[in-house]
Amino acid sequence: MDMNSRGTGMNKQICDMDEHGEMKADAQSVAAVAIDTHVTEREQSKHIKQFFDSKYGPTWHVIVGCDFKAHVTHEAKTFFFFYIGKTAICLYKAG
Repeated sequence: MDMNSRGTGMNKQICDMDEHGEMKADAQSVAAVAIDTHVTEREQSKHIKQFFDSKYGPTWHVIVGCDFKAHVTHEAKTFFFFYIGKTAICLYKAG
């Protein structure tokens, strides 16, 4: 999966998700909390990863930032790429 993280400045923008249930709602709400409560992108990604590893089992990978590019392989129904403001979040399970 290829993606580009150029933010739009909008409050929330869903870019690509292959899951549409509870996991999607968790991704959005946990990411919003992480951005509101943690200063660095590293802390934000750690917060999201710990939640998803705990609730949905390991091994989740999280990238948080305003400008990144990635190419990832993921398990079915476990890929999320979305924005909160200008911050992009890429969350996926692999391994």
